[in-house]
Amino acid sequence: MANMVDIHSTQEFVDALSQAGDSLVIVDFYGTWCASCRALFPKLCKIAEEHPEVLFLKVNFDENKGLCKSLNIKVLPYFHFYRGADRLVESFSCSLAKIQKLKDAIATHNPTWSGGKYS
Repeated sequence: MANMVDIHSTQEFVDALSQAGDSLVIVDFYGTWCASCRALFPKLCKIAEEHPEVLFLKVNFDENKGLCKSLNIKVLPYFHFYRGADRLVESFSCSLAKIQKLKDAIATHNPTWSGGKYS
């Protein structure tokens, strides 16, 4: 998926946020060993498909421990919503059972988007 990018380093993370400009960026912090992360992933892919205007960054906790520590990520799966490189607008833990929380946050931070077009 073009709008779902794997992040392998702190520099890639910083660059991706910078290049996104003011677009909404959702960062998924996950672990390959995390059952909740694996369960959530297919739904996350579907949400990414439904929102091509949103950039989804996937950050593997084990590959990016320094970055995760600096961002105070202690629970997985965990999400950060950014508008611009320095504007963290929301952050929360989310599981498959709480997927509506993710959808609600997208609606809150992406209000002009409605079903494939900007209103």
